[in-house]
Amino acid sequence: MKKSYKKSTLYIILGSFLFFYATFKLFSAFSSSLFFSRPMRLNVVVYGPTTTYYSFDLKNNQNYNIRFDPEVKVDVPGAYGQYRIGSLGKLVQLEKNPDILKKAFSTTTTSFVQYYLYQKEDDIYYDAPEKSQIKPSLKSLILSSSNASFLDRVYLTGALMKVNDDFKKIQYRKEKNEALGDTLFQEDSFIKDSIGLLYNDEYREEHKSVQVLYRQNYKTARTISSLLEGNGIRVSDINRNTTINDCRIMISDEVPSQTAKDLSKYFFCPIVKGKTDVYDILFVLGDKEEEWKIN
Repeated sequence: MKKSYKKSTLYIILGSFLFFYATFKLFSAFSSSLFFSRPMRLNVVVYGPTTTYYSFDLKNNQNYNIRFDPEVKVDVPGAYGQYRIGSLGKLVQLEKNPDILKKAFSTTTTSFVQYYLYQKEDDIYYDAPEKSQIKPSLKSLILSSSNASFLDRVYLTGALMKVNDDFKKIQYRKEKNEALGDTLFQEDSFIKDSIGLLYNDEYREEHKSVQVLYRQNYKTARTISSLLEGNGIRVSDINRNTTINDCRIMISDEVPSQTAKDLSKYFFCPIVKGKTDVYDILFVLGDKEEEWKIN
């Protein structure tokens, strides 16, 4: 009788522990998903034969998309040089680093690409299909490899269904290098033509000034500055700093702004309190300079 009672008590305790643990994990997953903490602007890339960038304005319903031709070459952060869009999947598989997609399309579109979806294949794409869907299929949203959690995929599916086909297409210019036979993405003209379209209104409202500090590579600092400005973050200065080796988001305020928190989250750099001179935020690239290095 005593043994049976002890077993029952043990089962109750174990069952209660598993219940509370599962509840905690579910709450943690939900609280970190887009259902709980969605940005004002959400940018997603679906990589494939017709690689498409989607930008959702979750407040004002100003939604955009960009379709990338497979033959267009773009700069790939991480000192990879220039790669054809259609070859990025092959590079991802060789390097076993899908974050290459996030960095490449972030710097190309000068916006924070939060999520990417792709197939775990090393196919190289050459010609875009003549006919392609404006939106990705439900199958690709759910079954593709991605940095998005299951809950985030559900949210993205709902967002796409809500938008329907109401996307404004952003065009970009291409430059042909006849000697090498390359087709290059024209960054300068894209920035000029699209400036303001992909702003996050929250950053504009906070109006925080940022100084970007780099160690060696000015071009990398300039690229990251363009990325910040494309999101609506005001970069007031770029300067060299060789005294701090680690990446950090330095602020003087007691409470971090949304701009500081999002920079910290996106670049995986801690927020540190300190002197920021005449600026609101010092973005010290530190060791992140190699990850985002542009040749």
